[in-house]
Parts: sequence; C-alpha cells; structure tokens
Amino acid sequence: MSISSLLLKVNSPAQYVGGEVNTAGKRDAKKKIALAFPDLYHVGMSNLGLQILREVANAVPDWSAERVFHPAPDMERELRAAGLPLGSLESGTPLKSFDALGVSLACELHAAALPSLLDLGGVAPLAAERDDAAPIVIAGGHATFNPEIFADFVDAFAIGDGEEVFAEILRTLGGFDSTAPRRDKLTALAQIAGVYVPSLYPTRIVNGIVAPVLPAKIARRVVADLDAAPVSLAPIVPLVETAHERVVLEIMRGCPNGCRFCQAGQINRPVRYRSVATLLAHADAIYRATGYDEIGLLSLSSSDYPHLEELTTALDAKFAPLGVGLSLPSLRVNSKLLDLPRRLQTVRKSGLTFAPEAGSDRLRAVINKRVTNEDLLAGCEEAFRRGWKAVKLYFMLGLPTETDDDVLAIAELCNAAAGRRGKITCAVGNFIPKPFTPLQWCPMTAPEILRARQQLLLRSVNRRAVDCKCHDIEVSVLEAALARGDRRLGKVILAAWQNGARLDNWSEHFNRAAWEKAFAENGLTPAEFAEREFSPDAILPWSHLDAANEDWLRREYDGIGKSE
Repeated sequence: MSISSLLLKVNSPAQYVGGEVNTAGKRDAKKKIALAFPDLYHVGMSNLGLQILREVANAVPDWSAERVFHPAPDMERELRAAGLPLGSLESGTPLKSFDALGVSLACELHAAALPSLLDLGGVAPLAAERDDAAPIVIAGGHATFNPEIFADFVDAFAIGDGEEVFAEILRTLGGFDSTAPRRDKLTALAQIAGVYVPSLYPTRIVNGIVAPVLPAKIARRVVADLDAAPVSLAPIVPLVETAHERVVLEIMRGCPNGCRFCQAGQINRPVRYRSVATLLAHADAIYRATGYDEIGLLSLSSSDYPHLEELTTALDAKFAPLGVGLSLPSLRVNSKLLDLPRRLQTVRKSGLTFAPEAGSDRLRAVINKRVTNEDLLAGCEEAFRRGWKAVKLYFMLGLPTETDDDVLAIAELCNAAAGRRGKITCAVGNFIPKPFTPLQWCPMTAPEILRARQQLLLRSVNRRAVDCKCHDIEVSVLEAALARGDRRLGKVILAAWQNGARLDNWSEHFNRAAWEKAFAENGLTPAEFAEREFSPDAILPWSHLDAANEDWLRREYDGIGKSE
C-alpha cells in the first residue's frame, strides 16, 4: 500500500503529492536531507526560509533536499491506520531513510508537532533513543533562540542566519560514512560556529532553572552581505492555495528601531539592506519563474528601507503594465506616516497595516515605540482620503506598567481613527516576554488580569465601526511558558503530543486539555514559567547563547521606569 491509496480519503489531497512547478532537483545525490516544517503544507510553503534552505542544500555537492510537512489530522489518521510512514513530497522516501532532517521551528507553538512529525516518519522522537543509522535532526528558526525546550528532540541547533551555517553543516556531515558513530558526527558539528549540540554538555540547576554548562557561549551566525546571500529565484509554486501567494522580496534584515518587546528586532541585528538593483533583478527572475500577480516586500519595518520610494517606483514601472500589484506589510507608524499614502499610490488599496502596539503615548515610551497618536490619526486620514478601504491596527495587552487607562486609550484611538471615513480592524495580542529582549526579565501578566482588560476593551470600542479581535489568552500563556521554559519542558512536550496535541498554532486544533494534563503529569504549571520575574543578573534558560548585546538589554530594561 502507498500514500496514493489514501488520497481519496482526505481533504485537499493535492498537498501530499508533490510535483509542483519548480520542484526539479538534483538526481543521484549521495546524501539527502528532508527539510521539515512542523505545520500544514499551506503554511510551510509560504515560509521563505524553507525555499532558501532548499536552494542552499541543492548547491552543496553530493546533497539534495526534499520537503515534508506535518499532515492534517485526517491524513495522520489514515497514515497510522495503514501503517505507512510519513515521507517526502519529492520521492515519498520515509523520513527515517534520510541522512539528515532540517527542521524549521518558526514559533514555540510548533513544539508538539515536532515529536509528532518525527514519529510519523519513523524517527524516534527522543534524540537519546536514535541509533547510528537514524538521521541527524538539525533545527533552526526564531523559536530555537531558546533551544532548551526542544533539546530532547533535536540533535543540533543552528543559531542565527541559516544560509552559511547550513551549508557548513551539510559539508561536515558529508564527510562521514552512513555507518559512522552518531556521536562522532555530533562532535564534528559542534565545532562549527553557531551550532549547539545539547547532548554534549552537562546541565545544572540554578535558582530552579535547568541550565546547560558550556565552556563558551554559542554566538549566533550573521550573514554580513545580504546582497550576496543566496535566494530562490525559482521558488516552488504550490498546487493548492497557501497563506501567501506572491513574489517575496526580502528588502532588509533587522530593524533600526529598538522596541523593547521585539525579539525579531534584536536577534536579526545589525540592520542589513539589499540594493534596489539586486531586488529588481530578483523580482524579474521570480516573476518569470512563477507568474505571481503580486509582489510583497518582506522586512520587519518596510517603511524604514532607505530606498523605498526608488524601489516602489521602479517596481511599478516594470510590473504595473503586467497587472502585477505590490503589497507593503510591516509599515512603521512614525512622523513620515502622513507621507506614505502619497508615495505608495501604486500599492493595491485593499488595506494598510500598522502596529502602534499601545494606545497611549506614555505606554509606547515604556516599550520604546516612538510614535504618537497624532501621527497615526493623520496617517489614517490621509490613507482613507487616497482610496484605502481599511486599516488594521495591532496592539498588545499586558505590557509592563499597563493600567486600565492604557486599555481605554486603545479604544479611544480606534474609535477616533474609524471616525475618519474608514474601516478599522483592531487586532489585540497578549504581551509575551521573549528571550533576548529588554523585557525578557519581566513576567507575563496574569490571565485573570488579561481577561478583565480584554472585556474592558471590547466594551469600550465602537463595535459598529471597529472590528476588535482579541487573541486567546490560554494559547498566549502556553506560548510564553514555552518561550521562557527550560529543559524540563521536554517531558511536557512529549506528554502533550502523546495526549493528542499536534497543530497548536491553529485555534481549531489547539488541544488545551492535552497540555493541561501534560503539565500536571510532570508536576509543573505554565504559570511558573510564563509569570516568573527574573532578576537582571539571573542565569536564564538561554544564557548559553550569545544572540544580543547583554549590556544594551540591561540598560534598556533599567530604562523602563525612566521612560514613563
């Protein structure tokens, strides 16, 4: 029996068959790596990093890359019932038969899907139980900046930018015969800058935290020249609808702003820009290879790209006659906001997205978000006047020093913006203190307080003009616990998967009961990780990584009270 016999039994079978446009890869390579994304196909295929790593792997002599995603619940049931292992899209090869697995851990809520994906592919979920013939499991991505919660499942972590270190990892593994002892491979990988192999180091308990003991910190890898970094000029075009279907141009990496809550802004420093000439060449090649009718500019803050007007003008001149539009996410609200709608006349006017994060100027000063309500309202007014239909505003509840007055300020700001002839969507998340940010030492606000503030906000917005959506608090608590946890959470993750947790990044699949049971079975609670306040000199679960300027983080943390 093969997977083809299961396709008529599941929804969206096309996501499991491969054969998409631009999938032609290397044949007869001596070694193969499966690039694994522990989420559904239509999310994983929108991940730019996956496409780039495929390009990098296929450029390494003797290596070829294939892809695998976590199946939807109906396909998982069919695979297990039929006794079939999860295999790659390109060849159907079971994961256990690859030389290596490269797992992209984009967020902490991928935790339970990781052992699930490994087990479905015939790979022992626990690294300690794998023999010499098992593939080496390598992980990277934003969630690995606290690698300890995944240490039970992952053999080696690549910390930081992946383009260069990934190639070095494959070249190192390529020097070993398939029968070589597993520990020899891992010892060799640990010599690569930016690679962390948790099984090689002992742990100790410091103030209740399980922390590894390393002779020196693992420094994250940084690609210095973004213009020279590899990209996929012929990305795979999916057969089914995915989260993002467009030409993606990464215009810059990092962010010039110092928002105290933002992990991505810290771990992607320093700021690096791609040149307009390079971006135009990339856009032309990718458009020819895909035929997409939209170009998206990818960055943490697109409006801070220094050549934005030059780039958008050139893209419009080239692609507007072809019916190709331009999307600009990640716009920063600042004094230039009023000018943006005029400069971006060629952008499709479905909606603009801004992230003021807090409703009051006072609280924005605390988190170092340098923007005023006056700028925001003026920018919304200009956007609506120039034809934009809607504006989405992102906020957070539970920020340090927040009061009910700050919550009411969100409502007042949204109501005022909506009164200026447009539709406002108010998307409200819950603040999660992430590693390598100045707020990493702060506790997450207790769920009962967050719940009361959500209700206060919902009562205060003009529901006829403002569509207010608040993120699930219990999901945020779990994410915070995983983001701030130590190696004890490996047993919790394993138990949660065994209890039925899988695709927790999806509200319809989030299994609260599975996680509650898993924490209880191990004598732990999410609150002791999520709501713990650390002293600035404490050993943290991620203190063995060198991923941000510690002195700067402490100075910014000390500056919270002075910013009010």
